[in-house]
Amino acid sequence: MMARVAFFGVGLMGEPMARRLLDADHEVVVIAHRSRGGVERLLARGAVEARTPVEAVKRTDVAIMVLPTAAEVEDVLFASGAAAAMASGYTVVDMGTSFPPHTRRLAARVIEAGGRFLDAPVTGGPKGAQDGALTIMVGGDEATLASVRGLFDAMGRHVFRFGGVGAGHTAKLVQNLIGIIGLAGIAEGFALAAAAGLDTGTLFKMLSSSMSNSPALQSTVPKVFARGFDDVTFTLDMAYKDIRQATALARDMTLPLPAANGATELFQLARALGFGAQDSTAVIRGLETLLNVEVRGAT
Repeated sequence: MMARVAFFGVGLMGEPMARRLLDADHEVVVIAHRSRGGVERLLARGAVEARTPVEAVKRTDVAIMVLPTAAEVEDVLFASGAAAAMASGYTVVDMGTSFPPHTRRLAARVIEAGGRFLDAPVTGGPKGAQDGALTIMVGGDEATLASVRGLFDAMGRHVFRFGGVGAGHTAKLVQNLIGIIGLAGIAEGFALAAAAGLDTGTLFKMLSSSMSNSPALQSTVPKVFARGFDDVTFTLDMAYKDIRQATALARDMTLPLPAANGATELFQLARALGFGAQDSTAVIRGLETLLNVEVRGAT
């Protein structure tokens, strides 16, 4: 069944996700949030544009939000007056990565306004979004999930429900925490190797045939060797935001996370040196600066 969807946040991830909905014959209403590039490309593929969030909500039954934080989602819905324009049963799906306590507060406001709410962050990167192969982590009730399952199937390959509101965002923070700690380990290992005088190209070949091989190693090291930090898949600032939220959640639970907190400071170092807008693999540049080395090699 065709759905009418308001899509907020058509950037690196949101644009290809919205395109997958259009390709599945859903009606997509877009609104410019930070730039018009994604909006213009989606209009050329059949999307329609709303002038305001209120107009977007009035023309649709579901709002998909791919925005950096719950605070931005809340601002779009409530500061603009869009929430007041929602029909009874209108569904809001937050597919960004947000702090679970903020997610639950936002959901309560949506429900109070007569709507329904899911948190449904994704993993798979821009390539997964382009291919409709995302993995989607869901928090919210089963009936609401069932009502938008066709939309999820157009954008993703795997859907996992973890429990009530906030559970999807919690799962996403755990997933990102594991990946970001791994990236920090790769950065530290190669910085140490370079400072110790090892041939980092040979090291990469050895690791590729070892128990330390991983998809993260295979995607990170060639980008570091090529100094391709401006080819952004996931900004360093966003990685820092996500791991900081994960460690904050753990602190609220009185749970120590020594490795995650160490990785947080490594990302903060790179941000302090001005690399925050680059790809998250630029985390190695903080260590390179301290050690006065540059990690290069042949793959």
